[in-house]
Amino acid sequence: MSRFKENDNKGFLHFLEVLIVLLLATVITIVVLNSTNPSIMKETMSKVVQKIQLATENIQETFGEKKVREDNLVFPEKEDLEGAQRYYYYQQLSNTGKKIYLTIENNIEKLKNGEDNIELPPSLNEDAKQNSKEYIAKEFQNAWDAFITDKSEYYYIDSSKVCLVTKMITKGPNTNYNFFISKGENANYFTSAFQSKDEVDSAIAKVEEIKKEVLQGASGNNYDKIKYIHDWIVNNVKYDTTNSNNISNIYGCLVNKSVVCEGYARTFKYLLDELEIPCVLVSGIAKDDDGNSERHAWNYVYINNNWYAIDTTWDDPIIIGSGRVDESIRYKYFLKGGGTMNKDHTTIGQITKNGFEFQYPELPEEDIL
Repeated sequence: MSRFKENDNKGFLHFLEVLIVLLLATVITIVVLNSTNPSIMKETMSKVVQKIQLATENIQETFGEKKVREDNLVFPEKEDLEGAQRYYYYQQLSNTGKKIYLTIENNIEKLKNGEDNIELPPSLNEDAKQNSKEYIAKEFQNAWDAFITDKSEYYYIDSSKVCLVTKMITKGPNTNYNFFISKGENANYFTSAFQSKDEVDSAIAKVEEIKKEVLQGASGNNYDKIKYIHDWIVNNVKYDTTNSNNISNIYGCLVNKSVVCEGYARTFKYLLDELEIPCVLVSGIAKDDDGNSERHAWNYVYINNNWYAIDTTWDDPIIIGSGRVDESIRYKYFLKGGGTMNKDHTTIGQITKNGFEFQYPELPEEDIL
């Protein structure tokens, strides 16, 4: 008797699923026939498909037939300090944060295309049940902080436009969650410097071209390459005082050649990443010779089995008139240990206010010889 009831439920379940698909397929047909705006039609069809998936899952859950979907994520192998490349801050995230980080990275093209409601891993549902939906929101911010600190090449994405959307489905005592990346009410995910994907692709091509030109001059051992990249930035880039677009990223540094400290540091890391020399972005507070403190960004580089600090911004001071920078100033913050660097540089592990406190590599006390 129970077997007959189970089969009867399955048959009714499949009937409802087919009925929903047919009804929503009719909606899609009506939209296609009546819409003259391709973008509106595409967005409407995307929403209809999501509703089909959601409705089917709700029916499956009601009849105890819900299947667990795979995340389909490939996790990078854990890297030691010597091989830390591109995923240094990723490695400090929780498993939940890592899943979100990788989903962001895997969907860069969708972000560039302005797609809304990009689905996050289905397993976040269980993470939310074990903790809370607020926990997912916190991990989303942690993942984004790690992502933008590891990945300077995605400078065209505006952090303030990347939102987390939570959809909650309650059936009796059971509550399930779906999580999505959304651009909210924004037209796209881009910073104010870019208005379209074509503009972004053009900027990427320019950066790639200049990067290749710069790296052609990098030769010798790792010390020689680090010094070459340091010198190229100091010789070719000026500190920006205009507060214009792209002053904090690699486009501003490589193409416009005018940036603030974050642009210097991100470009230094970006170029060393390409040379496969371990380098991380560091942020905190720096105090100048007059005792004034300000937010600042610099780098730690791994060489000779240790991490050392480099501050290309402060090795490139603003010169008034036609004076020249003395060698003692030009390399004042080149491959320095904690004994030198920590006198006027204090690290802050939080990328955003009240965010996750990331850990930086430890510096030896002495400078490199």
